Order: sequence, then C-alpha cells, then structure tokens
Amino acid sequence: MKNLQVQDISLAFGEREILKGVSFTMGEKTRAALAGANGSGKSTLSKNLNAILMPTEGNIIIDGNDTKDEEKLWDIRQTAGMVFQNPDNQIIGTVVEEDVGFGPENLGVPTDEIWERVEQSLKSVGMIEYRYHSPNKLSGGQKQRVAIA
Repeated sequence: MKNLQVQDISLAFGEREILKGVSFTMGEKTRAALAGANGSGKSTLSKNLNAILMPTEGNIIIDGNDTKDEEKLWDIRQTAGMVFQNPDNQIIGTVVEEDVGFGPENLGVPTDEIWERVEQSLKSVGMIEYRYHSPNKLSGGQKQRVAIA
C-alpha cells in the first residue's frame, strides 16, 4: 500500500455510533498500531480498511481506490489485510510454512517466489525457527506472528 486516506468516516449500527468523524492519512512504509479499550472501534475501523464493512459517512481511499467501489474490492483487499484477534480462526496449514504460503499461493504467486516470501516473512516476525512446526502447538503470540507473516 502506497497511500491510505481515511476521510471523515462514521459508522453506526442502528442507534449506536461506533466510529464518528475519523480521519487520517498514511503513506508508504508507514507503520501504525490501533490501541484502545474493548469496544472502542479498533476492529470496526480495521474492517472498514479492507472493505469488509463500509462507513455510513465519509470515504476510505487506498492507493487511489475508494472502498465503496465494488469493482476495486479485489485490489483493495490485496493491499489491506488483517490478523484476527484469535489467530486459531486463520490457521489452515499443518506446518507453519504451509500456513504462511497459503495467501501468496491463492494470489497465483510462482512457487519459487512463494518460498522466498515465506522465508522472508517468517524472519521478519522472528518465527523462522518454527517453519516446520505445527501451528496448532504454538503459543497465542506465536500464532499471531505467523498470521502476520
């Protein structure tokens, strides 16, 4: 992702307003974290960033693509992912490297490149030594790092 613009978004579920007037911009290679109390809207905002949810007001523009444009959803979802709070819901492989390689494989990445990406991703989250381990036997934090990879 090169550019993210969140422009005065709001989202309500019935009478309950979850997000109200949220705006920010992030450029390429920017890292950020969402922090807040339970129920403060972190997951709701995240789901808006990858177009699982749509704001009731405002716009989210990712690399020039508006999340409200249904023709751009595939492009947006390739650049804006999320790791769920419970990583067990994301584990599909019998070994860590299969789990990490699943996403690029579904995107049609060539096999040689998949294994390069798997290695690089596992190194970047400090999990390379668990490459051949069962993801189901990892701690919660380790599972989250594998999900990030």
